[in-house]
Amino acid sequence: MPVDSFLHVSICISDPAKSVPFYRDVLGFKVEAEQQYSGPGPSAVMDVGDCELTVWLLRNDDQRLELIHFEKPTSPPPVTKPQVNHLGLSHLTVGVKDPERTLEELKTRGVTVREHTRGNFIEGNAGFQFLFEDPDGLLIEVYTIPADGEPPY
Repeated sequence: MPVDSFLHVSICISDPAKSVPFYRDVLGFKVEAEQQYSGPGPSAVMDVGDCELTVWLLRNDDQRLELIHFEKPTSPPPVTKPQVNHLGLSHLTVGVKDPERTLEELKTRGVTVREHTRGNFIEGNAGFQFLFEDPDGLLIEVYTIPADGEPPY
């Protein structure tokens, strides 16, 4: 059963005052809409019982993210610090032309950068890769966009 399209990735957030500006101002997503939901429909679809939530629909060109904040029930904190080998969503990946500048800008903005992850997945490729964290610790990988502009696969 092939899907017809991939719409978005949903990220559950603990603090909209931190996460919305992070995805908007640091990663460059535009907030297209903010919507509040409650009642039997969202409660059934989200499968968390009676719920109240706010979603922010974000877009950067053809890339879409949905940030979700549950007012009821509140989201439990992660059991452990996120690692790329944990089951479920491993990480998001973003491409940049200048990874050195990106790394420095993230640090200047106070973003948690896992500098020990700086390296190159494939020996001989230009630039480098590294991981940083969103306000809730979700891992985001930076990779260097090749000179031809094509993604690695």
